[in-house]
Amino acid sequence: MTRRPFAPAERSRVRISGLVLLLGAVLSVAAVAVVGIRFEDAESELAMEREQRRLGNLAALLAVELAAELANLAREPPQAADPPVAEPGVWTTRVAAGDGAETEVRVRIRELFHVADHLDSADERIYVQPPGAGKFFDLHGLSAGPGVLAELVARGEDTGMLSADQALQLGLPEYPAFVSVAPADGGVLGVWRVAVVGSTHEEVERDRRGMLRVIVKVLLTGITTVAFGYFAFREFRAQVMARHQLELAEQRRAGEEVLARENRTATMLTLASGVAHEVGTPLGLIRVKAEALRDALQDSPEEQDARTILGQVDRLRDVVQGFLRVARGSMPEQTPVAPATLAQGVRDLIAHRFQAAEVALHVEIAPETPEVRVNALLVEHALVNLLVNACDASPRGGRVTLRVRPEAEDVVFEVLDEGEGVREEDRERLLKPFFSRKAQGTGLGLALTNEIARMSRGSVTLAARSPRGAIATLRLPREVP
Repeated sequence: MTRRPFAPAERSRVRISGLVLLLGAVLSVAAVAVVGIRFEDAESELAMEREQRRLGNLAALLAVELAAELANLAREPPQAADPPVAEPGVWTTRVAAGDGAETEVRVRIRELFHVADHLDSADERIYVQPPGAGKFFDLHGLSAGPGVLAELVARGEDTGMLSADQALQLGLPEYPAFVSVAPADGGVLGVWRVAVVGSTHEEVERDRRGMLRVIVKVLLTGITTVAFGYFAFREFRAQVMARHQLELAEQRRAGEEVLARENRTATMLTLASGVAHEVGTPLGLIRVKAEALRDALQDSPEEQDARTILGQVDRLRDVVQGFLRVARGSMPEQTPVAPATLAQGVRDLIAHRFQAAEVALHVEIAPETPEVRVNALLVEHALVNLLVNACDASPRGGRVTLRVRPEAEDVVFEVLDEGEGVREEDRERLLKPFFSRKAQGTGLGLALTNEIARMSRGSVTLAARSPRGAIATLRLPREVP
């Protein structure tokens, strides 16, 4: 099957659907990225808070241990060398003894903590500030650099953050670092301070690894979403293409059906026109003979029969003229007619047929049924066709009912018989020209009835009755006052 291009509306719909899928993919990836980043940020903040609390607790514990050690030194000061020898990492002060004399106390900073060798690490440093000192000293008694810790204490802060450069000056990795300072009351030895400096190296690297995980997740989500969107779009486009092809095929089929129906209708009308033309001459001869017979039978009981023949000839001539006008493309003249008048006229026309077939004909007309605007002769002809079919289908002694009633905006003529009914597969075919289930049928009666209904803006339908029989419905629009 040749693939035809989409119509502009179809192309727009496919493009819009593609853009919606693309927008959905972008929003999905963005949502994953935002959620991942916010989660990692929350984890990072939580880790930083935990690290800062840990350093504060460690500084407080070391301050308690330092206070206890200083109290011991104050009670039992070590003997100073005589004369005193300068020694790095030693802090010297004089305190009053019990007898009022002053005693010199020398404090070795490296001996203040029993686990000094295990406290310092690559990412963590412990510093001590003796009373009156302008700088902090490490556990080996060495100066802690340009006094960044002393500046923090001078500002009255016990926690803070050092820049990467300041951390590098203290011998830590080049990352920002937390600082926690705690005082240690040494009694007569004064108030000392313990500072714990911890690098954020591990936290920063953990953040980087977390962001890398987020990036990987976003990439995987993006790839998966794009792949899914691509295949979904292909499937959608294939469905649209298939639907488009089906619609084209349906349009072609409908067009072919319309063309075939128009061809059949044209053929039927042409045939009817030909028949009407051929019937015209015999009708004229019959009328001449009927007029002569009427004149010869004046003032006799048979005169009325001759007049009846003349009336039916005139009626048949009008029907023939109506079909000729339809075949030439002219719409028949339509006037308001009471449905009761149509039903009674049809009953009079068809009564002899029912009497000969020994089938009862009943007419039921609902009160206050509105008028219809139709060509009375053609509609009577359509009703006659329906009643003749019902009569032929009914068994001897059966009954046919012509029921007329209003329904919504229409007037409905229903013909109900007691025959074998209508098969489902024949309901539409019986309304087409040249199809008949009768052995001697021409297939034109119901087709002409259907065409008359169409010209009258109405419709004809066939259906089976339960338990047996059929119902033919002629639906015509009611006259609007």
